[in-house]
Amino acid sequence: MTVQVLDGQVAVETVDDHQYVRIASTGTADTVRELPDAFRVVAVEQDGDLVVLLAEDGREVRATPGQLALPGTPIPSGLNPDHQAHLAAELFGLATVPALDADDPRLTATLRDHHLGEIVFDPVDGVVAYDVPTLVGDIQVRFWAAGHDRVRTLLPLTHELVDQLPQVRDAAVEFLWQWGATGGDTAEGHEQFRTNFGVQALSVYHSGAFAVELSDDQTVFAESFLDGYWPAVHFLPDGEPVFITTES
Repeated sequence: MTVQVLDGQVAVETVDDHQYVRIASTGTADTVRELPDAFRVVAVEQDGDLVVLLAEDGREVRATPGQLALPGTPIPSGLNPDHQAHLAAELFGLATVPALDADDPRLTATLRDHHLGEIVFDPVDGVVAYDVPTLVGDIQVRFWAAGHDRVRTLLPLTHELVDQLPQVRDAAVEFLWQWGATGGDTAEGHEQFRTNFGVQALSVYHSGAFAVELSDDQTVFAESFLDGYWPAVHFLPDGEPVFITTES
């Protein structure tokens, strides 16, 4: 099932009985989004600049190729018991999120928050609040695959995370330590590792899962990560750290 929209090609593929939507655009790498199992696509259509995914139960999703290509939470399904529910909620909210081919003023209006300051909804740079003051220094706060209404519902959680960022950072660093521990590490090395990290960004996903991007001011993990790369520790909505990715 494939449709051509603008300069992009959108196809729904089935692998091991799970469906994925693949977005291919000229000059860029393909993007693949997993679809929830309960939303079984039987047809892909075009309506102007929109892709229409039609499910066998009569539901549909209308979004631009760029919106379908927006990144969501990278936490694997095996680590998230609510993976399917999160996929569905995110999918049905994509039409409200700005993208390169979705820059309607209703999607890009700036949101002002007493805690985070200005939250910019930018088709290129995403949904982000810059230079948010915290107890561990100024950071960026990013919202992924979330439009205005969803961001507003995520603000109480985000305020709490910002206020408790030292504790969240400590949990992230401890998870990173356990992830890389070799069994021969000393208590002194553990303490040095634990106390030398900063935070450069907080990412909040549509589901309420979140990630802390750590900064390496003391070059603690220079031997583990290439220059220009750093770790992000991902948490489930209940605050449990479960996954690590490498950012650049």
